[in-house]
Parts: sequence; C-alpha cells; structure tokens
Amino acid sequence: MPSLPAAVQAATCLALSCLTTNPAGASLLEPGDASWALLHTTPEQAGDLIYRGATFPQKEAGPEPLFRYERRVAAVPGGWVATHLTRDASQTLVIAESAQVNPAQQLQSYTVQNWQLGYRGAVQVSGDGRKLRYRLEHNGVQSTAEEAIEAPAVSGPSLFAFILAHRAELAAGQTLRVRFIAMKEKQTYGLHIRLESATPEREAYAITAGHWLLRAFIAPMRVTLDARSRTWLRYEGRVPPMQNTGGRWTALDARVDYSPVAQTYR
Repeated sequence: MPSLPAAVQAATCLALSCLTTNPAGASLLEPGDASWALLHTTPEQAGDLIYRGATFPQKEAGPEPLFRYERRVAAVPGGWVATHLTRDASQTLVIAESAQVNPAQQLQSYTVQNWQLGYRGAVQVSGDGRKLRYRLEHNGVQSTAEEAIEAPAVSGPSLFAFILAHRAELAAGQTLRVRFIAMKEKQTYGLHIRLESATPEREAYAITAGHWLLRAFIAPMRVTLDARSRTWLRYEGRVPPMQNTGGRWTALDARVDYSPVAQTYR
C-alpha cells in the first residue's frame, strides 16, 4: 500500500504534535502552512478520490449547489486517512477535515481546519477509545479539553465507513450508539444509528440525536446506500458548512447528492 501523501502526513503530524510535544504553547496549523495550502490547489495530495458531493439546502434549493465537497482516502500503516474537502460556490476551500481510522474503522485521530468560522483543531483518541484529548484554536485563542466517552467516537470523514463496518449488526435490528465530535465545542454529542428501510437495491439509515434536548434543535438525519455497489447515494441533514443568511452564519440542513468516482466506498 502507498504511504500517506506528504501534504496530509505533514498536516496530521503537525496538528497532533500540539497534543503531545508542546501542549502549552504549540500553535495549530495556520491557513498559510504549506501542508494545508497544498490542499487548495492539489487535492490529490490527500489520496484517491472516492466521491464528489453536491450540497443543496433542504429549503428553497436552487439549481446550483451551495457547496461541493470531495472525499479522498490514503492508506497509512495500520489503517486509512479519509479527508473531506468542502468548497463554496466560488470554489474556495472553506473546510478541510481528516480522520485516521484503523482497519476496523475505529477512529484514532481527527483534525479540522475551518476557514469559514475561523477555527482549527485536533483530537487524539486513546488506545482503548474511551478518552478524547482536544486542542482548539479559535480566532487566535487556544484551548484544550479532555472527555471520557462510553461509545465509539466518530467524525464526519469516518461516520459512513463506521456504518458500513457495522452493517450486519444494523441489519439484525441493532441500534448503534456513537459519539460525534463537535470540534468547535471540544465535546461529543450522542447519535443513534439504525437501519430504517432495506431492499435488494437500497438501504436507508436513520441517524438521530441521542438526547431529547438536542433532538429539538437537530432534525433526524438520513443516509441512503446503493446496496449492491456499497456506494452512498444521498445524505439529508445537518452539514459542516454554514449558510450566510442576512450577513450572519446559520446552521444548514441540506441534501447532499453523491457522485461516486471509485467503484466501492472506503
């Protein structure tokens, strides 16, 4: 297997070094760092292209997407690094996030650079998967946190692969409980995943907030899989980029239509 591309390797190592080598004073990745800057112009540095996604608002959707993003995956010793690159309508990169997982699709680390909201951060997952160590820089202010969790941690780039890794349990009627990383808040939120419907051609999975109070603010999410090719077709729900409404950023509930490039999802 090829090694992790230099740009992603540098970005990941630099971000995670903030958690280990100099936690008191190290700075997270700057937007001008060469490792992140390469992703603007040469996204292939992040690995093989798996799919492209077109993001439309669920309400008042126009003919053109508000955002487009791509998923790229690179093999690394002991697993994979999946990177999601989100661009706005002007093709400007607004969010870059990477998740490193082991062969069982268990999250090991997660890094994100959000130019839209002005923050960047990294999360390291403990070997037993029960503790998260956060480091965040938001508008120039650095902070850290630790969190103990009792369910598997997931992130945007690792969530769908986690579902596929547990497809048999979901088909048997189990509900999976996971903790979704919210980097800006330096904490996780509980999500419940279940198989909503299945035919030989398609499977739909429902993702709902675990806490009743969170369910009041985040509508149920839904993701649809091509059951034969194991490629994703559509996602409906809250997405990472935000929408500019009247000069301020607001949360975006969207429909994301996927165009597979690779024959199978990874």
